[in-house]
Amino acid sequence: MKKAGNVGKKEYAVWIFVFAVFVFYLAWALAAPFDASPDESMRYQIVEFIVKHGSLPDGRDPEIRNANWGISYAFNPILPYMAGAVLVKIVQLFTASFRATVIAARMVNVLLGGGMAWVTWKIGELVFRRKEAGRFFAVLVCFLPGTCFLFSYINTDGLALFTTAWILYGWCRACKEGWSLSVCIQMGIAMGLCMLSYYNAYGYLLMSAVFFVGCMMKCQEQKWDWKQMMKKGCLMLGIVFLVAGWWFIRSGILYDGDFLGMKTSSIYAEKYAIDELKPSNRVLPVNMGMSVLDMMLWVPGSWQHNWLVTVLVSFVGTFGHLDIFMPYLWSKLYLLVFTVGILGNLWKLRWDFDVATEFIRKEKKADGDGVTVTEVWRKNKKWNVRNWMHICMAVAMVIPAGLLVYYAYASDFQAQGRYMMPMVFPFLYFVTLGYENWLEKLTGKEKIKMWISRGGQAIAVLSALLTYFLVYRAAY
Repeated sequence: MKKAGNVGKKEYAVWIFVFAVFVFYLAWALAAPFDASPDESMRYQIVEFIVKHGSLPDGRDPEIRNANWGISYAFNPILPYMAGAVLVKIVQLFTASFRATVIAARMVNVLLGGGMAWVTWKIGELVFRRKEAGRFFAVLVCFLPGTCFLFSYINTDGLALFTTAWILYGWCRACKEGWSLSVCIQMGIAMGLCMLSYYNAYGYLLMSAVFFVGCMMKCQEQKWDWKQMMKKGCLMLGIVFLVAGWWFIRSGILYDGDFLGMKTSSIYAEKYAIDELKPSNRVLPVNMGMSVLDMMLWVPGSWQHNWLVTVLVSFVGTFGHLDIFMPYLWSKLYLLVFTVGILGNLWKLRWDFDVATEFIRKEKKADGDGVTVTEVWRKNKKWNVRNWMHICMAVAMVIPAGLLVYYAYASDFQAQGRYMMPMVFPFLYFVTLGYENWLEKLTGKEKIKMWISRGGQAIAVLSALLTYFLVYRAAY
């Protein structure tokens, strides 16, 4: 009975957390006026088109083409906008209020945020030994101001965060229970939905393949299990194709083989954008003779900080059209907290990243003269799947940052931390892991560790609340 009661309390706690996150994200969605976030009007055009015509738009359609940029968001996957259109149609049965329809479209991301909260909590339960550490991780992710902002307006970034969290949950389950049928099905669905989100999340698809192959090659009693790898790999690929294949086939048909729609989008931008926004006329660091490091340290025009610092504080939280900033000291305190957490991993790098663990057995016995000697027996190295996951998480964390650097340097110079947001899960996982290491050094008393963790959770929530009331809502 006691065990069942503990399980009930755990489930009770996760649903309280999910509800709190949902309500908080809803408050963010309700606070801002329409088009007070990056390109929300362009995104809402897709929702309106589907509601009006009952069909999916062609990215080249003049009805949804932006006059300044010469393109539309219909070249990219639009699954959240499709779901938003369904909610808008339902709302229109009761009211013709434009504000109500906008909130209905935003509700897709609010709901995805609640789903992300549940998955993040479950990840924490699987990967951390201490319960409070898992909860600290979930609070850091869900109450980071930058995360809250992404779930407050119409975009595909919310789906990207939800699906990348789901993919990581699948990795964690695979570590615990192996690549069971349910894990493979879950991974296939999560990866398929990830493909229909935003391209900066695609690094998780690549690393899912790497993680899976590594597991199947080395984790099945140290045997190269080709048969199981092909069987389960094909199952997951088949599910991914069923979930996402239709969109890319459609794009390939519409845009003469351009399955991603990116080439056609660039052609239309060059053709219809105003002169200063045409791809050929953009001022880019690569065309100015800058190195990547030069770009990172560059302070353009009226900017208060260089590109790198602007990206970092934007990752923590910059709102509106990226013109509503948290106080810089506030943002930098977040960065300091993250840095201390990451540094906590340095003395355990081998413990957390060595994928081949060598087991040693020592035996003591007396020799012929009665002298006790120790014989050391070295067993074969065993593949450490947890550490293999750590390596894949680290690479998945770096990919969005690398894509942003390349994008700003060679395609469209911007300093938007939201493009790095898919890295938030592995990054804050390693931050939390680092603080766990610090606590082990500071104290051996579990009760002290528990209250320190709870204090950290309270501070993170309080900081998010203050950001909402004093910065975000105050701006409107």
